[in-house]
Amino acid sequence: MSIYLAGGTLVIFSYLLGSVSFGLIITKMVKGIDIREYASGSTGATNVMRACGWRWGILAFALDMLKAALPLLIVIYINDFGIPTWIHPIMGLSAIFGHIWPIFTNFRGGKGMASGWSALIVLSPWSGLVACVLSFPFMIFTRYVSLGSIIGSLSGGIAITTLSILGYIEPSYCAFGLVGSALTILKHKDNIIRLLNGSERKIGATSD
Repeated sequence: MSIYLAGGTLVIFSYLLGSVSFGLIITKMVKGIDIREYASGSTGATNVMRACGWRWGILAFALDMLKAALPLLIVIYINDFGIPTWIHPIMGLSAIFGHIWPIFTNFRGGKGMASGWSALIVLSPWSGLVACVLSFPFMIFTRYVSLGSIIGSLSGGIAITTLSILGYIEPSYCAFGLVGSALTILKHKDNIIRLLNGSERKIGATSD
């Protein structure tokens, strides 16, 4: 099998695994509801927390992280199969695309934050740490998950792009920083509007 065929297969696999909507599965099992029809309509962990409680939200978050990180961990750290390094950021982006536009659930998913963050950590642990350190305080003190997510996506994207340009990590990884952060921030455009007009939900809110 050529390395390009293997790389293409891994990219497709990353998308398909990313398309598994754990938030949808969890809420159907726990509450018997379609999370896409509840509150924000997102299948992500924050909406799962609103519907089922924080424990189930944490589980959804962990599973959404795992589905993006696992293929990258295998390829980068366990056995690289001779795959070109420029395939790595494409795999990470494919996982985000799968989470946001899952093929198994009519292309209605989440906003890609958990999957994007875990892929970022695998590609560049320092960039993942930057995103964590800068985003979590905003989530904790303002209780706006969306604000922390936006800041984390932006800071993590800037960090991995900068490290790539400076030559500390693979140059191709900047594609993940540029495209991934732009995509997740774009998916938060409604949240940004609500933040600006003061109508955004805080952690613990149960209604629109």
